[in-house]
Amino acid sequence: ATDAKLARNVHRLPAQTKSSIYIAARSLRRALCTRPATAAVQEPGRRGGGSATNRYATAAATAMPKKKRAESPAPEDLCEGGKCIGVVFEDHRQPVYAVAFWPGASDEPMVAVCGSNRASVYAIAEGDIELRQVYVDNDRDESFFCCAWSRRADAPLLCVAGTRGIAKIVDCADGRLDCALVGHGNAINDCCFHAVDESLLLTASKDESIRLWNARTCVCIAVFAGDRGHRDEVLAVDCHQSGSCCLSSGMDNTIKLWQLDAEHVAKACERSHTNPQPANHRPFETVFEQFPAFSTSRVHANYVDCARWVGSLILSKSTAERLCLWSPDPQRNERLPAPLLSETNDDSEPKDDVLIVHELDLPGADIWFLRFGMCSSRQYVCAGNTSGDLVIYDVDSTEQKASLTHPKMRGAVRQCAFSPDSSLVACV
Repeated sequence: ATDAKLARNVHRLPAQTKSSIYIAARSLRRALCTRPATAAVQEPGRRGGGSATNRYATAAATAMPKKKRAESPAPEDLCEGGKCIGVVFEDHRQPVYAVAFWPGASDEPMVAVCGSNRASVYAIAEGDIELRQVYVDNDRDESFFCCAWSRRADAPLLCVAGTRGIAKIVDCADGRLDCALVGHGNAINDCCFHAVDESLLLTASKDESIRLWNARTCVCIAVFAGDRGHRDEVLAVDCHQSGSCCLSSGMDNTIKLWQLDAEHVAKACERSHTNPQPANHRPFETVFEQFPAFSTSRVHANYVDCARWVGSLILSKSTAERLCLWSPDPQRNERLPAPLLSETNDDSEPKDDVLIVHELDLPGADIWFLRFGMCSSRQYVCAGNTSGDLVIYDVDSTEQKASLTHPKMRGAVRQCAFSPDSSLVACV
């Protein structure tokens, strides 16, 4: 297409919040023509002090051998012959913090990238990276730290959140702001949708809380914080594949498990669908949960900036240059034989027991807010470091499948993501 055919459409949305969103469709060709071919280096602005990052925020996609989307790549073939298929420079000149692939089936994989007050959606077609949509917040002080995909009647929904503590749900099919979820008292560091009910959203915030929202009815269902909650910023949240519980981790070095299937929480979820606005015009009755089902600070000795479920196990990382796969084991004292339950045995007291399965080396990842990504089967994990290097591990065998580098990715890798069929890895 010629430049004359590449039009720029900007739709001003109704001001549902102080930070309304502008939606623009831009030409990838035009965006790239205005950016230099190489990236300079500077100190990071907010996250993970002490390391270097690209002056121009970058997003790269690494291609794996092509597989049918219905199949999971064989372990021995996943990373064989991997190559970089493209590097994109965002024109806002600010760090990029988040990346997420659209999980639905598509001939062209779609990936969202967030940084500054923008979220860009790219399509990867025939080895090329094409810009499809750009979402721009009119608050220039906003900075998006996380993004997550969901759907409603097969229409893709993108959640973005960051400094302002407002989770914004964007309808990518209609090109409009669907809703803005206001409630957090500080920045939102991470978000994820419920594994079973795709209208439910979990957000983790600097205000030391995790919130459960109904993104369809725009109500806050539950707040997980308080007496036994986090004592500092919550950096990560993830929902179990069964939808029965979620985990959170934060700056207080702890990882906590919260029950989503508890009776009072389950009833609140049901009310959020059937009766979000009571007849008496009173606000929705939000549930407050102060007591996690499990909590431990024994796995890591520093900020826990990323944690994900791997079946019934948990994979987490801190700043100690390693990934740790472990099992929360709060009932270990009940399983031990009576002779072992003695006054001299540490297992005699039911503490925050954990069972470390194994550890994966991650050299150069000694700052916080470097988040790993996992494939849909949770068999492979991809993580980056402060030098722009990527490593891919088989979580089950601890085998390193690949070590990937690119000359234009020399700054900190803030997040990685696998495509739905595990044939692509994107990093920012």
